[in-house]
Amino acid sequence: MKINPIINPNVLRSYQANKPGFEKSKSVEKRDEVSLSKEALSFSKALAEAKDAIEFRTPEEQAHIANIKQAIAQGNYKIDSDLIAARIVDELGI
Repeated sequence: MKINPIINPNVLRSYQANKPGFEKSKSVEKRDEVSLSKEALSFSKALAEAKDAIEFRTPEEQAHIANIKQAIAQGNYKIDSDLIAARIVDELGI
């Protein structure tokens, strides 16, 4: 007895469409989602405010900061520890 192979393409397509694990292409886009904690949002806001504060310095402040940076880079910046201690005591009201 001879068995003829199935030549009908519709039978194969039907089988493949219903075959487990076979998925038709979907046109639905998947999107990633990010959620931030309250702490992260608070930190981000504080960082943005700090950057804004730096950008709004007066020209005199910017020149003073540039001079300090230059003195540090050249190794000429001296720290007066007595003055720092006195200002800390004044701020704390001791």
